[in-house]
Amino acid sequence: MSNVSQRLRVQAKLKELIERASTAAEMNFNNGREVAPQGFAIRENGSRFAFEPIPAASNAETVSMIRATFAQENVVCYVLIVTASSEGKQFVLFTAEDEFGLMVGRREIMMQPNPHLGPLEIIDSDFAEGLFVGLLPQQERSVG
Repeated sequence: MSNVSQRLRVQAKLKELIERASTAAEMNFNNGREVAPQGFAIRENGSRFAFEPIPAASNAETVSMIRATFAQENVVCYVLIVTASSEGKQFVLFTAEDEFGLMVGRREIMMQPNPHLGPLEIIDSDFAEGLFVGLLPQQERSVG
């Protein structure tokens, strides 16, 4: 398989994960007006599981727990849902990653005229950094 076709296949897989997570986030938001941090992971054997970071933990503790869980469960792909603020706006962020690549999406949390999530935007970038990137066991990096 050529690098281009492999990259397109990986992007399609990660985009599908983000779209599914986006639908789940929208249902949660419509039911409770908030989006709790959560994720969905796929094990090496193809089985799936959902996970929720511990709310009271610091970001570093959360990353450590997720990495340990992923290593123990032989996770090869995941999508993580978190909320974030930027330039006075609130967003739901989706980070999907597998051993071949990474994709990030976002939906703005809109409060007017009535509370809802804006459309899903896939952020087109080959670069991403931060604590919640590179959580798969084979991609662990030191956190400084």
